[in-house]
Amino acid sequence: MPFGKYSYLVLLTLWALPIILIQWAVAGRALWQSRRLLAATVALCSTYLSLADHFAIARGIWQIREEGVLGLRFQGHLPLEEALFFFLTVVMCAQGFVMLSAHFDRSKENNRDAAAYSNRS
Repeated sequence: MPFGKYSYLVLLTLWALPIILIQWAVAGRALWQSRRLLAATVALCSTYLSLADHFAIARGIWQIREEGVLGLRFQGHLPLEEALFFFLTVVMCAQGFVMLSAHFDRSKENNRDAAAYSNRS
């Protein structure tokens, strides 16, 4: 493991943080306006995914190697890093959806404005 017990945490941060920062740089206003919906979505979906993973790990369906994690586990099974993985994944997906929705809302407004302008001519 390249970073010992911090490997999963470091690699997870290097994977997700640039995307989240780019999303906020590109669409910070739309993301801020949707913050309550984003918070509810992230809380609900990341909790569900973490519980499902906890269930799978507890029943031996899969394992997370001890060498690459800090050793902090929820209910003795779900590593902190695994819960953080689900949280960050849902954050990136939900923010991406808000960005797309905002883009298509603007496109609809532009099309309406263009149609209204051409009808005046």
